[in-house]
Amino acid sequence: MNKIIILLALLAILPCHAFGQDASNYEITINGETYDISLGHDYQITSDSGGKLQFRVDKKAVMTYQDGYISFRHKSDLAISSTDLGNGIRQVMTNTAVGTLVLIQEYSTMNPTAMINLMLQELTKEQRNYGYKMQKENYSKALKDGKKLKGLKATLKYNQEEEYWTVSAYGKKDRGFLVITKIDKEYLGTEKNIIDLMWETLQIES
Repeated sequence: MNKIIILLALLAILPCHAFGQDASNYEITINGETYDISLGHDYQITSDSGGKLQFRVDKKAVMTYQDGYISFRHKSDLAISSTDLGNGIRQVMTNTAVGTLVLIQEYSTMNPTAMINLMLQELTKEQRNYGYKMQKENYSKALKDGKKLKGLKATLKYNQEEEYWTVSAYGKKDRGFLVITKIDKEYLGTEKNIIDLMWETLQIES
């Protein structure tokens, strides 16, 4: 019975790390007694009957974000933020220290497909004002369940610097999703897999 309680407690706390919580501040409660635990450490607990229970909590290399409207997989060392922007818009985002970005906006009161070009212009405004030249082309992405997102891809260049943005959407009457990605050319070899994994596993509510 004690081993079952431990397993249920571990299953309850592990998903919390996907939202950027400090892994050193986890707690596990067994038979009403609470223990502080950290990821990657071995623990031993003596049960009421005198038996010793050993356990260890590790995070998976890849985790799943899910909120009832979207789900996708991501590397566990990336924090996922989910923010209610108001007016029926929720934003889910992850980004790296070098600026690689995955951003998904969920719209519950409008179809965002008409906003693609405006969103792209706003996202790249600072770079264009600085002197980056932008080239746009049509962009589409098919999900595994057959849903297709359509939008624009932009390449921004300034001297030797080059970055790539995509803004695409899936929408129906009074609802939909915007998916935005950004990566710099110099990090394609090391961080493109972040964007690829999102696209390979993204599921959105019909």
